[in-house]
Amino acid sequence: MGLEEIVQFKKLLQVVAVHAEQIHLEISEERWLSMGVHLLSTMRRVEKGEKLPGVDQFILEQVSLEMLELSREILKNIENGFNNDTETVLLALHFETAKNNSLNK
Repeated sequence: MGLEEIVQFKKLLQVVAVHAEQIHLEISEERWLSMGVHLLSTMRRVEKGEKLPGVDQFILEQVSLEMLELSREILKNIENGFNNDTETVLLALHFETAKNNSLNK
């Protein structure tokens, strides 16, 4: 991991933290780790021009529009205007899980 990648990754995590705080979303340490791995992998896929296959309709139905929009906002920070449906849905699943865990406390 190079210095530039570390700096970009830290900025991305800060963006997640700010957005999560704005919507009063508590993210567990385990969820942070999982999202961090996902975001770093996403950054690397974008850099290499790789794309994940589409997601199943069932998975798409598991996420709210609010979490999809949150994910889109965050992913824009990887690359100006970055928009990938699969990456958006997968990140939104992390937020849905965090939201559900917060509600179940």
